[in-house]
Amino acid sequence: MEVVGEVDGLKVYSDGSLQRHESSTLPASPHFTDGVASKDVVINQKTSVWARIFKPETAAQILPLLIYFHGGGFLTAPVSIQHPDCTIDHTLPLTGSTKDVETVNFLCKVCKNADVMIVSVDYRLAWTHPLPTAYDDCTEAVKWTAKSPDEWLLPSVVDFKRCFLGGVSAGANIVHNVGLRVAGVDMSPLVVKGMICIHPFFGGEKKLANEDPVIFELVCKPIWWMVLPQGSTRDHPFCNPTVSTPKPALKLPPVLVALAGMDELKWRGDMFYNHLKKSGKEAERMMDKNASHACYTQHLIDTISEFIKCH
Repeated sequence: MEVVGEVDGLKVYSDGSLQRHESSTLPASPHFTDGVASKDVVINQKTSVWARIFKPETAAQILPLLIYFHGGGFLTAPVSIQHPDCTIDHTLPLTGSTKDVETVNFLCKVCKNADVMIVSVDYRLAWTHPLPTAYDDCTEAVKWTAKSPDEWLLPSVVDFKRCFLGGVSAGANIVHNVGLRVAGVDMSPLVVKGMICIHPFFGGEKKLANEDPVIFELVCKPIWWMVLPQGSTRDHPFCNPTVSTPKPALKLPPVLVALAGMDELKWRGDMFYNHLKKSGKEAERMMDKNASHACYTQHLIDTISEFIKCH
């Protein structure tokens, strides 16, 4: 079989198969450990889409809800690029799985810190399932959550009128695209009150002036080639949200755009934030100056918690 695409060892073969990196994972913990319990639930048996629910040990009788989408470039690929013409280490850690160690540890901290119930969705991945499959799966997950009979997601436990969509990297891209889909849609009892886009993964055909050429050429371009619908350019709205303006009548909830100062994707993230503001949407931006991509700092956790508490 011939290798037709590769990003730092993640290989796509001519028969359509994909060799992925394996990451360390953690099982669900149904009994409270350090203030958080978790369990896995099936959303769609046919597509094998599932979720892990995180529940805080709290005195609160009813909790806000965060529906979370993991990162991983839609592929689940840890990418680290070294190039002789560059003076810095070009590292873009794309950790992507609902049970990935870093994802689980981060969500446990958010769950406990913000006193929020979390549904973390494990969606289907490219290359075998290119976009918009991830958007389809995650939209279904939002609607499933609104009607779920699970005892942790009953209206007596969760305040469905205070639901938030959140995600990191590719997951932040999913937040935006799912947010556009569900805006204005009646999903009673669920109401999306805010969107949290952490270190969002966007792109475009033309390199921005500040973008690193190595990351642009050797990481982002091949990833988008693997995940976009066949024949699409990187100016497809899935990749470049600035090519189309959200309709004024489209009532998007407030958006938190979290950026990292040492993240090579921050330029696109900042461009996304400015695009939202110019489109008349309510958005706020936070910057972790000394953080890198998918680095979950206490500042980030505190900012997310405050955003949830204020909306």
